[in-house]
Amino acid sequence: MLSAKEKRFIKSWEEQRTGGRASYFALYIPVLTIVSAIITAFLFSMFAIVSSNLLISIAVISLVAGISLSILSWFRNEKKWKTIIRREIKQGQQQDHGAADASKN
Repeated sequence: MLSAKEKRFIKSWEEQRTGGRASYFALYIPVLTIVSAIITAFLFSMFAIVSSNLLISIAVISLVAGISLSILSWFRNEKKWKTIIRREIKQGQQQDHGAADASKN
């Protein structure tokens, strides 16, 4: 039986994955890169890290973080979705077998 949280996740993930990986990455890589840039710049300023190539460092770190986080979130969500679907299929098959066994007796 699906919980409300799992139902929301499945609905949301099925909508997001309809365009495939390319459209997912096209949306989330830029967004996560910008968020990572803000966080990286904040951390650099907090630790008073000053370098001659500060903007280049922030850009590279942010781009790598944005790409990495997007790829990781795709595979994590896809794995979670498949696990839920497989579990539900297995439970449905078990219920079908139980109903078939009960009707035989």
